[in-house]
Amino acid sequence: MSQISYLVIDWGTTNFRAFAMSATHELIKTKALNLGLLMVDPGKFGETLELVLESWLPDYRDLPVYMAGMVGSAKGWFNVDYVKTAAASDNLVGKAFSFRLPWGPKAFIMPGVCHQNKEHNYDVMRGEEVQLFGLSKLLGKADFKAVLPGTHSKHAWVENSKITRLSSYLTGEFYSLLIDYSVLGKGISASESFQESAFLKGLDDSVGAALTNQVFGAWTYRLFEKLDEKQVPDYLSGMLIGYELQHLSKGSDLYLIGGNELCKRYSRACSYFDINNTTAQGNECFLAGMSTLISTMEAS
Repeated sequence: MSQISYLVIDWGTTNFRAFAMSATHELIKTKALNLGLLMVDPGKFGETLELVLESWLPDYRDLPVYMAGMVGSAKGWFNVDYVKTAAASDNLVGKAFSFRLPWGPKAFIMPGVCHQNKEHNYDVMRGEEVQLFGLSKLLGKADFKAVLPGTHSKHAWVENSKITRLSSYLTGEFYSLLIDYSVLGKGISASESFQESAFLKGLDDSVGAALTNQVFGAWTYRLFEKLDEKQVPDYLSGMLIGYELQHLSKGSDLYLIGGNELCKRYSRACSYFDINNTTAQGNECFLAGMSTLISTMEAS
């Protein structure tokens, strides 16, 4: 086995992923935990990371650590300023924040990207920008559009190897709120199998919908036995994903970047709306992007 040379960490709102890498940017080991920012006490990021690494890698103390994601936000370890669109990978490297870890080695946090749209509103991403540059490297493409499903789904445009536009959708978090805290999810348990007919019904009902009115249909469908309770989660999933994607142009081409299960849902929805789509594995894109940024840092 190759020797571990450095660590890469994707630390987001809900999840923590660490990757042990060789000097030639090959993946050696992976650690994934449900240890997002919301589960870390204020001021305890260093202590939390050290506990994770101690139980995972005995020889972690001399390894530099490169991080991206919400760990660099106002609610994270350090608040790292955004890079404005149009953002190239060199711009991210130029604004990377460096510091010493409590146990000695250097650490770096990559900045996110912010975009001001024509209505003078701002949009932001942290972590997804690394995946976009990684996908660009893997594809050998300088121009493409991507959707990155997640808690806060992102739509991004890459032109001439720069992130030029982005928009965010609260799809994942909205779904969780409805299932966990609203009358729509009260007393139900999700089916162990994917309820495709309910998902497709949600897609159907999302078209042209007044969202908060149509979402209430998850309750009335149950009342009048048009859906059983185990179908409700997939119905709402289809409704919210469809509402997010329906404005995209038919026949357009896009890449889906993320985990397999969620991307399968988005791919099914894209096919429903006649949107050509290709799925790229999220971790693979993230590591390709981080290796590009780290190589640039080492060369500068």
